[in-house]
Amino acid sequence: MKIKNSIIWFLEGIVIGLANVTPGVSGGTMALLMGVYERLINAINTIPLKGSLSIFRGEKKKFIEKVKAVDYEFILPLVLGVGLATLVLARLIGTFIEEYQAVTFSFFFGLILASAGTLYHKIDDFTLPIFLSGIVGFFFSFYLVGLSPFDATHTLPIIFLSGFVAIPSMILPGISGSFVLILLQQYKFLIDALNRIDIPVIIVFMSGALTGLFSFAKIIDFLFKSHKMATLVFLFGLILGGLRAPVLSSFEADPTFLEWVLPAALGAILVSILDSFYRLNPQ
Repeated sequence: MKIKNSIIWFLEGIVIGLANVTPGVSGGTMALLMGVYERLINAINTIPLKGSLSIFRGEKKKFIEKVKAVDYEFILPLVLGVGLATLVLARLIGTFIEEYQAVTFSFFFGLILASAGTLYHKIDDFTLPIFLSGIVGFFFSFYLVGLSPFDATHTLPIIFLSGFVAIPSMILPGISGSFVLILLQQYKFLIDALNRIDIPVIIVFMSGALTGLFSFAKIIDFLFKSHKMATLVFLFGLILGGLRAPVLSSFEADPTFLEWVLPAALGAILVSILDSFYRLNPQ
């Protein structure tokens, strides 16, 4: 059973990794759809980054207990899947966007729209304050997507900041971390750095990413435990507002009716199949 679960989590990591590298698609949305989002956040928060200080205070036993408490059986295969998908897709995504922009972003639109539908089924409370949180999420995401790219250099401090900002976005449903990197004008640079294995750039980016990830995970954990419905509705609004990104990108390439409808339908069908599978096989 453990081997089967590990394979499933590895494959789910691949889905999350594919979403993270794809502009306009959120890995957090995919994690939420597959029912592993809250466990992922909890697993990140159990990693004892500050636990090493316990050793210097002579609390070796306490540190070992924290290390053992990490959800390794879940987080390791998931991270391996995310890493593999990132490396593979980094070599493909640029080609698809450049050669088939309209079709690619139409497909993304279908993915995101169907993801919003799957999240809607998890919401069972629509009081006025909760509804307003969704409105705020929608307009925040809609506005963010409409921003023009910032002028930015590729210095190491900027790369660190990009990692700090973008990676938390990748685990937040509705906001595409890849799109944040595009706004910061770092996406193509980082994809190229990954393909040529530019170690200094990768290390600096990952340092910023891990710093932002572990900081942001605690906030998400608090919100899910204290204001779960309001958080879900806010995320639902984020996803709907984020649809502006693939629509704008697709129509820039002036698609035909079929180039818009068919890929969008395919994306929606794939997410619906995933959603149906996880409804019938809850984790």
